[in-house]
Amino acid sequence: MTDISIVIVSYNTRDTTRECLKRVNNCLTEMKTEVIVVDNYSTDGSVEMIKNQFKFVNLIELKENKGFAAGNSPGMKIAKGRYILLLNPDVYIDKGILTKTVDYMDSNQNTGILGCKLTDMYGKMQPSARMQPGIFNKILHITGLSAKFPESRFFGRLDYTWWDHNSPKNVGWVVGAFFMIRRETMIDLGYLDHRYFLYYEEIDYCLSAHKKGWNVIFFPNASVIHLGGISSKKSGARVSQKGNQMVKVKIKSELRFYRKWHNALYVLLISGVEILWNVAVYFKNSIKKSETGRLKQENASYMIRSLIGTLLQDNFGRGTKPCLKI
Repeated sequence: MTDISIVIVSYNTRDTTRECLKRVNNCLTEMKTEVIVVDNYSTDGSVEMIKNQFKFVNLIELKENKGFAAGNSPGMKIAKGRYILLLNPDVYIDKGILTKTVDYMDSNQNTGILGCKLTDMYGKMQPSARMQPGIFNKILHITGLSAKFPESRFFGRLDYTWWDHNSPKNVGWVVGAFFMIRRETMIDLGYLDHRYFLYYEEIDYCLSAHKKGWNVIFFPNASVIHLGGISSKKSGARVSQKGNQMVKVKIKSELRFYRKWHNALYVLLISGVEILWNVAVYFKNSIKKSETGRLKQENASYMIRSLIGTLLQDNFGRGTKPCLKI
């Protein structure tokens, strides 16, 4: 059996996909590995580049941009590996990464999902392991308390900033940029939920894994470079200052997550918390006559409109096929 199936979903990321595949190619001799790229109807020449330069890739061409969750499903469906690694095209791996992660999974049979340490190009660690989201963690995040007291086990709980990240840990969820799934876990859970176009699909999947008794492990002994937000920045949509995430898409996915795992009242409560906070930010900065204050006002206004618009217009995924069962 193939040891690991690497599934990469690309969308107008030709140059980063090329570098990603070059790095992957250098690691193919470590174990029995197959590489599957699902292209989400790119228009930048990604498909032609892959066909011409990477003959080892099993390329699936979609006729529309289906997003991350539904984009991964065709690759996961044909994957033959004992482990399936969902790898972003803006993630660069080095030799030894696959061996280390697979060895850990082999030695820890209750680990269903594994993520590794993500860094930027300069080696600075990015948030790689987090608690599951909720109203209390939302308050800590938007008020800045978690950032102000990162060494506090209480306030720094969201991103485990109180912890040194130097040992494997069972966490709420790991970032989908490097997302290794045990085949038995995939059989148990199915594929990613198609109701998320982008964002929150890995949070949802990790929560499902925990509820089925699987561990979700942050594994710091393997580190990869993650550029982050490449497709989002090219989309033309408004992106967040931190993380380069498409704001409206993220809001929609977040509220769908809460509707799925809680109820409509919970969606209203957590939306209300964020709306009230942004109203406060807006009026506080209306007093300041500075460019920074004006930008904060503008961002707060955009968040309020986006949250209310999503609440009024989104059907929260009802009628959408949630995922493809195996």
